[in-house]
Amino acid sequence: MQDTKGKVIFSLLAGATAGIVAGLLLAPETGDEARADIKESAGKFNKDLARLLKEGKARLDSFTGKPATTGHQQADRTAADDLLNSMKQPTGPGANI
Repeated sequence: MQDTKGKVIFSLLAGATAGIVAGLLLAPETGDEARADIKESAGKFNKDLARLLKEGKARLDSFTGKPATTGHQQADRTAADDLLNSMKQPTGPGANI
């Protein structure tokens, strides 16, 4: 049996290149419009992905028994931990000795 991996990869790259070239030549909009559409689609995808990840984490936490926390709750918890840690550090004359 011959090793055909190289031929397959080359064929895939050639097909993808031909598709890209055909898409650019037949596109009904200018490059600026296409880039704006791609940027908008990427932003929507990013928001949707972030929402799905947040929902998935909440479901996972519900299965493991952990209470679900929101971003605000996590920020508040971090701020409270920082405040407590700063209160534990000695202050006053000779504190850094």
